[in-house]
Order: sequence, then C-alpha cells, then structure tokens
Amino acid sequence: MASRLPIQACRSYQSIFQQLPQTSSRCRQSLQSQFLPKWSTRSYSTPPQPINHNTNATPESASSSPQHRDLRSQFPSQPISLPSSPSSPKQKRSLRPTIYASLFLLIGLTAGQYVSLVLSPPALPEPSSPPDELMTSWLHAQASKIPLVQSLTEDPIWQSWDAYSTFTPEERPHRLTTGPLGGSRSIGGYQRVFYNSTTGEFISVVYLGGATGGWPGVVHGGLIATIMDESLGRCAIRQLAAGTGVTAQLTMQYLKPSVTNAFYVVRCMPILGEEGGGERKRWVEGRLETLEGRVCVEAKGLFVAPKNYKTRIITGGF
Repeated sequence: MASRLPIQACRSYQSIFQQLPQTSSRCRQSLQSQFLPKWSTRSYSTPPQPINHNTNATPESASSSPQHRDLRSQFPSQPISLPSSPSSPKQKRSLRPTIYASLFLLIGLTAGQYVSLVLSPPALPEPSSPPDELMTSWLHAQASKIPLVQSLTEDPIWQSWDAYSTFTPEERPHRLTTGPLGGSRSIGGYQRVFYNSTTGEFISVVYLGGATGGWPGVVHGGLIATIMDESLGRCAIRQLAAGTGVTAQLTMQYLKPSVTNAFYVVRCMPILGEEGGGERKRWVEGRLETLEGRVCVEAKGLFVAPKNYKTRIITGGF
C-alpha cells in the first residue's frame, strides 16, 4: 500500500490541474513543474497506470488501481539442482623426474669415482713382488688378445722377443728401463718386440703403467722420450757394422697426449740411402701410436758408433 501512495498523489494533482479554468494555464504550468516531476520521475516495481484525462473523474475512481501481482508464482517452489560436473580422472604421476634424478645421480657417482681414482690412485705393486707378478701375467694375457700382436706372432717374417731379455737378473737393477722403470707399474709389465729382417722395421707393443704419469693420468714426456730413444736405438744398431752405438741426436714432436695404464705401439724404420748414413752412423725415424692407429708422438734420431770408446755389442733380444 505504501508503494502506491506516490502514484495516487500524482494522479490527484493531475486531476486538479485539469479542472482549473483555461485562463489560468500559466499558473497551471508552473504548478505542474513544481509538483509533478518529483513523483513522475521515480520508478517502482509496479508500473503506473495511464493517466485518465477525463475531467469528470472522481478521487474514488482515480484511487482504484490494480493490485500487486505476486511474482513468486513464477519461480519454482523447489530449489533448482544444478547438474554436477563429472569429476576429472586422477592423473598418473610422471616418472620423468625420477628417471632424470637417477640418471644424474649415476653420472655424478661415476664421474666422482673416476676423478678420485685419477687424483688419488691406489698403491701400485712393487717390482718383483707377488702382486706385480700377478699383474704382469694378466697384462700378457690381455696383450695376447690384441689383433696386431696375434697377426705379427703368426707371421713367420717377423721375429719376436720380450724386450731386454738379453740382460741377466744381476744386470737389470742397474739399468734405467729394467731397474727404476721396471715392473708392471711402469714399462716392465709388457713390452714385446717384433723385427722384420727384410725391411729392418721394428714394431714394439708396450704397456705404460700407472707410475709413468706426469700430470694425473697423462704419461710424462720424458718417459716417452726414453721409450723412443730405446726403440730407435734398437733399430739403428741393427744397421751399424759395429753392432753397437750411442744417441747423437734425438728430435721429438708431441702431437697428442698419451694416457697411463694403456697399450701403445712403437714403429721404427731406418732411413735408407745416403740420407740414412753409413757404417758408423744411421738416421732412424719412428712414431708412437695407439692401438687404433692414432699417432701421439713422432721422433727422429741419429745414432753413431764411437771411435775412441768401446761399448758393449748388443745382440739377441735387446
């Protein structure tokens, strides 16, 4: 009822303004501008009825208006139940992070173990000790499986022997290559020499042990020079008439690093013709290779037979 009062008042004012005489139109307009806008511009839930311009309308007829319409009938009495969205299936947990973590852990452990063995290797066996003899036997067994050793051993053109087999046990401790450098920890574990009497070529297969390193895991350059000097001299002495000789000149060119605890191949060839020398001097060239044929060191040496100093004639298995 309270919401219809402004509409009833507005209609009453309109009926009053219509009953005023025509001569007072100016006054009627001023009154309409003061009272009607206050009521006509408001909005209500029930729309107002159209204004009746009948001058004979009475307040009773103007006050009759339709009742409020109950809008609640337009809504359902029961609450609307919304369809529940289907629950998404539970996704399986990916195993990729676990696989990556395990892989990186394995790589880290392997790298750490390798670095620890390189920087702090285990103690090496002393020469002529039982562990050293066991290691030497194992190296000979491994060397017998090398294809180059197998082919040269089966070829009748090539003669073979163990290096320094000419020296007696009493002489070995007093030589560099059989004394301080002896044993499986250095170059005494395996060193087999192959000789071709037709071409004068020498091929040696040598194992460089863990005690031959300068930097950790890398063979010392001085030790490689010693091996090349011995190998080139072995080749040159076969070409000298005196059967002995000393090093006069040795040139080394290091191309790639050599690692410890690995087998290597030393190839030596005498330089023939006038450039190679005569009966008292001989030029020889050689190289140090891996088993795969990668050249690590190239060398060239001049060996001479001294005039005023007699040296031991080297024969047999030097």
